[in-house]
Amino acid sequence: MLIEMLGHLFALDLGWFIGLATNSVMITFMLFAVFFIFLEGKKVLKGSIIIFITLFAFLDFEKVIGIPLFVGGTLLIYYITKIAVLAMVENNKYLKKYLIFINELQMYGSFILSIVILGG
Repeated sequence: MLIEMLGHLFALDLGWFIGLATNSVMITFMLFAVFFIFLEGKKVLKGSIIIFITLFAFLDFEKVIGIPLFVGGTLLIYYITKIAVLAMVENNKYLKKYLIFINELQMYGSFILSIVILGG
């Protein structure tokens, strides 16, 4: 999906982006509400863009390697590590300002860990 989005961006096809946002208005607002709560109202747009880019990149990565990353044991490893990592980061004053990037690093790390442990 990220590659498709980049293609539309380079072609300046703004209608495609408007259609993407308006076809799923409820989901768009729900995600922004979750990001607003998660980011405590600070830099919501920047954080949302980073999280969306990472999500769409992983959806493309799934297609390329042929391994579903958002199912089964992979999600178990992902959520267990997410709870542990984010609990540590939220309670640390220094790391809390890097919460978005640590969240993304945790996502990459958990998927690599699950590919190694579960063998894809």
